Amino acid sequence: MNTKNQRIPKFVTKLIEILDNQSYQEIISFDQKGDGIIIHEQELFENQILLNYFKHNHIDSFTRQMNNYGFKRVKNHQGKYEFKNPYFQKNNKNLIHLVIKKKQEKIKIISQFLALKSELNSFSKELDQFNFFASSYQQSQSILTESQNKAKLEMISISQKNLELEQMLNALINEKKLY
Repeated sequence: MNTKNQRIPKFVTKLIEILDNQSYQEIISFDQKGDGIIIHEQELFENQILLNYFKHNHIDSFTRQMNNYGFKRVKNHQGKYEFKNPYFQKNNKNLIHLVIKKKQEKIKIISQFLALKSELNSFSKELDQFNFFASSYQQSQSILTESQNKAKLEMISISQKNLELEQMLNALINEKKLY
């Protein structure tokens, strides 16, 4: 019964015991689909079952406990008490560890929120670091591009000077040939 190494609350364990007890099937049982609990005989439930398993025999106290563990009372066309919890199913005992008190659920949600917030902060720091490196890279790339453009201009200038020198040299050579 101790699914996924998690402790099942005492109330839920007692509820399972009650529903597994064949002698109580006429008083309380799963509905036909196995995803809800029906109390068929309220008076017998209060006097026989509640007194044996709990410190009270009041259906209202039981209903409050059911609500504390996430069970919702649903309309029953015969006027009987019927409760449903998506994690409490006859043929799926693997979900039972998810039936927890609302307060515990809030604590669990808060701790998950804090873990996510911490993860988000860590991610944010990594993103800032990445942005810093990206900015540095862009600056370096910009400097390199500027240097490359200057080098190209110098090459063009040198090529032009070289061409001019060649022309002057050719002119000098041609002049010497004339003499």
